[in-house]
Amino acid sequence: MIAMILAGGTGTRLWPYSRSMTPKQFLNLGSTHESLFQETCRRLETLIDPEKIYVVGSASHEGELQQQMAQIYPDYRPEQLLIEPLSRNTAPAILWGILQIPENQRGEPVVILASDHLIKAPEHLIGALKNAETLASSGYLVTFGIRPDRPETGYGYIKAGEALEVGFKVADFVEKPDQSTAESYLESSDYTWNASIFMATAETWLDEFRNHAPGLLAVFENATVDGKELADPEVIRKIYQSIESDSIDYALLEKSKRVAVLPVDMEWSDLGSWESIYQVSEKDKQGNVIRGNVISHETH
Repeated sequence: MIAMILAGGTGTRLWPYSRSMTPKQFLNLGSTHESLFQETCRRLETLIDPEKIYVVGSASHEGELQQQMAQIYPDYRPEQLLIEPLSRNTAPAILWGILQIPENQRGEPVVILASDHLIKAPEHLIGALKNAETLASSGYLVTFGIRPDRPETGYGYIKAGEALEVGFKVADFVEKPDQSTAESYLESSDYTWNASIFMATAETWLDEFRNHAPGLLAVFENATVDGKELADPEVIRKIYQSIESDSIDYALLEKSKRVAVLPVDMEWSDLGSWESIYQVSEKDKQGNVIRGNVISHETH
């Protein structure tokens, strides 16, 4: 199995703690002394060879990425860290990462994860990844859905369809609902939160780009600068300057007929707001969440 960690987010929703130069993936918001990005790397160690873990990040954070990568994987190869010159959302980031995978490894499942999510039960994620390998190897794009425990209006949802040997075919991707719709989703067993964790073989990813985003694929496959290869910064800058932003959901997942969802309970949060930080944090007797050197007086 191969992993690709997307680490190019800006984390603006947690300002002022998370800022453009130090977004939340590089901050300690989890349950250890390490950053969310480093925790993401750590939870993959029991399943994936560190040499098969790729990271796609922003040029604005290159130094921070190099430093934090070296702390986790001292022997990481430079080609494992892909630096985007411009932000173009998840579809170009994933495609570039897939194209960097050696051809003799493109039959292996590739799991794609965000770098800034909290997972309190990582063993459940690892179990789900193992269970999804058969689906991915048979040509499915596998998504991992979080069973909702509240009527959340801040997440997209996945509607499950026909049952498969493992998981379900995806019947629909649903945008962030209003409160009453979210309440109906909570009562139904058909809906899970879209955690933006995906798995497919590199071959399947490329087939789906060929079918649903052929223009984007052609730009990457055809771009050269004086015969330089795709990994060359000059070539990548030329590509990114010529393409539009596009998410993997819109580019592929919502168009493909080969998408499956595997529900999983792993105590997940995208930590996308201060409210979500409060929900997952330990609280004192007055219901306060306190981090760092804090003096509180009549706070409750």
